[in-house]
Amino acid sequence: MSVMKKILCSLLTASVLGSFMPVLQAAEPQENTGQTINRPPMVVEADEINFSDSTGDLVAKGNVVIDQDKAEVTGEVVRGNTKANEVWIDGNGRIRQPGMDITGTGTRYNFANHTGTMAQATGKVEKELISGKDVELKSDELVMHDGTWTRCPAKKPDYHMSATKAEIWPGDHMIVYNVKFWIKDTVILSLPSYRVSLKPGSGETSFPRVNFSSANGGSIRQHLEFPVGDKVSLYTNLAYYTHAGYKPVYGVVDHENGYQIGVAEGHYLDSNDNWIKKEPEFTLNFNKRQLGSLPINYTVGASYGKWIDDAKSSWHQSYNVYFSGFPIKLNVASTLNLGTGFTHTHESYDDSSTDKYRYDATLTTKWSPKYSTLLGYHYVSDTTSLFSYDTADMNRELDLGIKWQIDRMNGFGILERYDVDKNRIYDLDYTWYRNLHCFEGSITYRAKRDSWKMDVSLLHF
Repeated sequence: MSVMKKILCSLLTASVLGSFMPVLQAAEPQENTGQTINRPPMVVEADEINFSDSTGDLVAKGNVVIDQDKAEVTGEVVRGNTKANEVWIDGNGRIRQPGMDITGTGTRYNFANHTGTMAQATGKVEKELISGKDVELKSDELVMHDGTWTRCPAKKPDYHMSATKAEIWPGDHMIVYNVKFWIKDTVILSLPSYRVSLKPGSGETSFPRVNFSSANGGSIRQHLEFPVGDKVSLYTNLAYYTHAGYKPVYGVVDHENGYQIGVAEGHYLDSNDNWIKKEPEFTLNFNKRQLGSLPINYTVGASYGKWIDDAKSSWHQSYNVYFSGFPIKLNVASTLNLGTGFTHTHESYDDSSTDKYRYDATLTTKWSPKYSTLLGYHYVSDTTSLFSYDTADMNRELDLGIKWQIDRMNGFGILERYDVDKNRIYDLDYTWYRNLHCFEGSITYRAKRDSWKMDVSLLHF
């Protein structure tokens, strides 16, 4: 659209809006309360606009863009009704709203309650690249039939999942039915139903993960979760290690609004190759929430269970709270993250109790497309623990890291962990990263331990 056409369309849109703005901004009654809702106006931009002030009927043609609040619909020919806050498109159309951007045919969309339908849809929901024969939008959910999804952006993805039906709650989870897991053109697993977490940082991946370490040899791991109701799921973390053998975890979790409660039993391994067996452990974890109107999030959790290692067993109780500030942009390149928390632990083995306070600060800087650095400081008031598993190694730790993106496929990083109290380098790791299309491989040499680690995982999870 030329600059002059944009100006003319803007003037036309303004004149049209001027004639029916009272209709678009009219207060709507809210169900059951008698209160009214003042909605933002529906803004229309197109090469040609025909509008009926009496009925609210609208026909827009040519480079049509219609938006209201944070939702936008685009197409070549769009019909609608401003009084109903609804539009429909017979041909190709596009819907964009926070966390979603999809394109398809036979589109119908209601701006007031963010509901609608679309056929032959493709696009993106959160980080998931989706395609479906039919898509139904609800106020907080998307239902897709005969669809696929992946996080691999290739035209022919290295991996994807397909299902006859998927129920997606953006930013939280999705439940899929008659699902198949694909690596290229090969089905590696089929399940009648499956639950996938979409929460940022959940660490869960639906596809196998391959690792190697000097301590445990080669390993392959996969998380599987099976819904048995709207909120309850059975899950397992399947894991096999060439040195340690089969070390699975089994559990059940109830996903309530705002928190999860569950019980699990099995073997766990931390980042320093320390093992623990829980038989079983009960957990209660609340979702991350904002602290009032402050730029601070917090999480609260508790656990109680029997922990066992090679030398002892103990009924382990733990209660924790952690506060994390919103990322602070110091400048275009640098971001500062701050956090603090408290943990109380009690062990039946020796009737010991510990209270630990921690403080964390991490500064990341991207100096150029090829170079980035990390500077971190971590403080833990007490490092004593009955078990080595998941225990802080230093009271005061200083982390220094640099990553060099050599080319599109290769990167190299160095990370030094420094023990401030003992004035010594605790760990010095050298890592080579290799882009394997939609997977990423990494090989790390831990110089202070004279050991190796290798990992192959999905790049976009």
